[in-house]
Amino acid sequence: VFTWTAPHQGAGDIQFDVAANATKGDGGNGGGDGSDQWNQTSIILPQHGNHLALKCFIQGYYLGEGTMIPALYNQGVSMDANLTYSVQVQLRDPLFPYNVIESQTAPLYMDGSTTATFQNSGSYYVSVQHRNAIAKWSAMPLLITGSQFYDFSTGPSAAYGSNEIETEPGIWAMFSGDLNQDENIDLLDLSVVEADINNFSFGYSASDLNGDGNVDLLDSPMLESNIASFVFSNHP
Repeated sequence: VFTWTAPHQGAGDIQFDVAANATKGDGGNGGGDGSDQWNQTSIILPQHGNHLALKCFIQGYYLGEGTMIPALYNQGVSMDANLTYSVQVQLRDPLFPYNVIESQTAPLYMDGSTTATFQNSGSYYVSVQHRNAIAKWSAMPLLITGSQFYDFSTGPSAAYGSNEIETEPGIWAMFSGDLNQDENIDLLDLSVVEADINNFSFGYSASDLNGDGNVDLLDSPMLESNIASFVFSNHP
C-alpha cells in the first residue's frame, strides 16, 4: 500500500514511500506471533525534461502582499483553494518570426508560482498567456536547461517592453482585460464585459476579471482604466 501527494512545484524528481506489509510468523497457524512487520522503501521517479519555474501575477486577481485570489475555486471549477488559474507557458524562437517551439499548460498558484516542464532545451523567449490578460514575454531570451527560475514580478524590466503594471509597491503583474485575445485592451473587450453583466453571468467566465465568481460592475473600473491607458501586448 502506498500514498503519494503531488508536490506544489513540478521541478525535480518525484519521491514517494512504499510500505509493504509482511506477516511475521504464520499469522495464527502455529509457530509465530502473527504480528505485522512493515518494511518501507523509497521509489524515485525522475521527471524528464527541463523545468522552468516562474513567478507571475495577474492584475485582476491580485489581493495584496504577494497573494492572488483563488479564482477557479470562486468560480466553482476547482476545489484547490491555493490555485488561482492556469496559464499557457510558451517557448518562442529568439529569431524572427518568433514561432512557438513548445507550449505547456501550467497551474498558477496564489503566490504567483507556476512550473512548466519542456522537452526542448536552448535559448528562447518565454511567453505567458492567460485567457483574459495581455500576454507578456521575457525581456530577453532565457536559457532553458535543467531547472531554471525567472521572476516576472520584481519589476517592469523583467517583461519585454516593460509590459506590466505595478499592483502594489515592488510587485508587477500582467494587465487584465484582453477578453477577445487580440493583444489589445479596448472597447471591444468592454462590450463583452457589459453584455455579461447584463446577462448576470457567473462561474467560469473570462469576463470575471477580479475572480470573485461573478461578472458585475466590480469588473469594469480596472478594464476601463486599462482601455484609457491604451494597453497592448508588447513583444518582438
